Amino acid sequence: MRVTSLLAGLAALAFSQAAFAASVNVAPVSYSPEFQEALNDDLGAREGEYLSRAVHEAVANALAERGATLGGGELTIEISIIDADPNRPTMQQLANQPGLDPIRSVSIGGAELRAVLRNSSGDVVSEVTHRRYNHSLADLNGASTTWTEANRAIRQFSRKVADAYTENAR
Repeated sequence: MRVTSLLAGLAALAFSQAAFAASVNVAPVSYSPEFQEALNDDLGAREGEYLSRAVHEAVANALAERGATLGGGELTIEISIIDADPNRPTMQQLANQPGLDPIRSVSIGGAELRAVLRNSSGDVVSEVTHRRYNHSLADLNGASTTWTEANRAIRQFSRKVADAYTENAR
């Protein structure tokens, strides 16, 4: 009896996600002017490429989990990285400031992101913003990499974008 109920529930979930399926295009990730300046002056261009890839992959995976067909489509998602702060120094920061320690230098990190969902006519159908930063170093759980908290913010943001997709793909 329980197995039958479980299977019926899973089938209903799969059907409901497939019912929302629509094709969607994820535009290349852009940067706010302020974040572009931070990349140029402090963080390094390599970090922008890393973050752009991380955002695009996270959003694409979250959309695929909701049944979206990527490429072309009725909806276009435009994503901007508004800001991002690393938990550890970037390669460019280490080169610019030799006093930084790649292991012991730790800081509060996070990211702020924005997405705009547009229909095939170019009209805005939804906007998603997400901002997540540590409040203190005590918020870091265990070892952190350069972009630990920014990656956490990106994962949370991608789920919000997928939710907005689901609401507007009907």
